Amino acid sequence: MNLRGGAIVLAALVSLVLALAAAAKALLVQATSFTPPPLRTDLLRDYRERASIARLDAYTWKADNLAVVVARGSPREMGRQYGAALRDPIRKGIQLYLIGKVVRDWNYPLDYQRRCASAMRHHIPAEYIEELEGVAEGSGVDFDMLLLMHTHADTVHYGHSWGRRDAAPGKDCTNFAVWGRWTTHGQLIHGRNLDWTVSTGVQTCACVYVGLPRQGVPFALVTYAGCIGGVTGMNAEGITFGEMTSSSSAETLDGMPLFFLCRQLLQYCRRIEDAERMVATYPPTTGWNFLVADGKVPTARAFEVDAKSVEIFGPADPAENDPPLHWPMQDCVRRTNHFVGREHQLRQCERYHFNYRLARSVLRSIDTWRRYASVSHWIAANPGKLDAREARALLQTAPVGGDGTLHSVVMEPAAQRMWVANASFQGGKGGPAWKEHYVYLD
Repeated sequence: MNLRGGAIVLAALVSLVLALAAAAKALLVQATSFTPPPLRTDLLRDYRERASIARLDAYTWKADNLAVVVARGSPREMGRQYGAALRDPIRKGIQLYLIGKVVRDWNYPLDYQRRCASAMRHHIPAEYIEELEGVAEGSGVDFDMLLLMHTHADTVHYGHSWGRRDAAPGKDCTNFAVWGRWTTHGQLIHGRNLDWTVSTGVQTCACVYVGLPRQGVPFALVTYAGCIGGVTGMNAEGITFGEMTSSSSAETLDGMPLFFLCRQLLQYCRRIEDAERMVATYPPTTGWNFLVADGKVPTARAFEVDAKSVEIFGPADPAENDPPLHWPMQDCVRRTNHFVGREHQLRQCERYHFNYRLARSVLRSIDTWRRYASVSHWIAANPGKLDAREARALLQTAPVGGDGTLHSVVMEPAAQRMWVANASFQGGKGGPAWKEHYVYLD
């Protein structure tokens, strides 16, 4: 290389270094100057505390446009009632979602899904296998397909296939629980957006499954026809549950599927301590964040879970004191799609092949942190003002309110009431749930 050539290379290297430094500075400025957008309130005029109720048959009700199934008795009896009540929506949901999306669009063949389900099946409590058999008997749908609907979330989150272009979509879920100094009467409010996919039409099969089991606590699951478990719900003891994906390198299919943990927790937990024991000892599959609240105390916990360990965070938890990334708040717990605990953060970086220090340096510029920070700032800016109506505004404002919100729910567990909105679907296209009518249930 001659002198001139060396000078050109050197100049190019200097330009690259300067460009990288400028980019790093821009990210730093963006992170340190982050201010969430103002809360949008234009959609709050739809707030209602009454629904149009119609009884369709012995087990099915219609609350506005939302199907509500009420089943009682033994596991098999509950399953048969549920299956018979929603026979057609169950078939439709399997075709739209399990076949149309998971198999065809995301390329998870049924044989592969069956192998994954087989690895998880021995961790599913026998009563839920019996209840699913009852759903199959009542609806005439194969038990095998119903089981895959309950295990598909763990299947599509497992393994390095998550990064495939044709795999399942990105995750943008948000959960927050507030009480005490932040709410109008100190009541606990749990807000939750499930962000997944709105393009399948499965939202047309949405329902609330109210179970009155012979053993355990009555519960209400925000779910989809034929599913006896889910990722959002509340029970009669004032316990609420919401889930967010948070992938980790510590994962297995030799564990309990997500849908059944939610169901078991709502059916058998009466206090927040019961939930702590259950989540700390159940066999997880992949990485999740859970937010569980107890409206009686009131209080809430965030659970960061993967196949290796479970970490539990409470309100004002000193373990969350990691400025400027995370910070503890009194009377508040919130989570999005990343881990706060260091050990889980390390395994999350391994999962995506990120350098840990680099990942931490850019975290404040990506969506999951911006949702975490936005919710935190919005709550802190409104002491004593949050009620169920205002909590909806937190779910309806970007970056929390995104294009892929499948359902959006506000729960007041002490008052035993919730507001449920499901995504729209018209002309083969779906719109986010937070833009739709929230159905009031108590």
